[in-house]
Amino acid sequence: MKKIITLLALSIFAATAAFAAEGKVVSVADGAAVVDMGADAKFKSGAKVKLNGKTGKVTAVDGAKLTIQAPNAGDLKAGDTVKVDKAAAALQGC
Repeated sequence: MKKIITLLALSIFAATAAFAAEGKVVSVADGAAVVDMGADAKFKSGAKVKLNGKTGKVTAVDGAKLTIQAPNAGDLKAGDTVKVDKAAAALQGC
């Protein structure tokens, strides 16, 4: 029983950690940041993401560069390293 619980906890952790990626800010304008993700650019336009922990949305994808609209985008500067995570799905009621 302990092995099953441990395995379940590790698999949940691995699943949530697998979506985190780091990138560098290329530019910031109008509440949106352009982030160069390199080889980690596996997000699609319209995807809900978290930019340094704040909810945002990918508005454009150009190769390895993502344009992310987020409330904290204005606080970033070109050259900053940021963490981009897949946002958790919203809970839905019956």
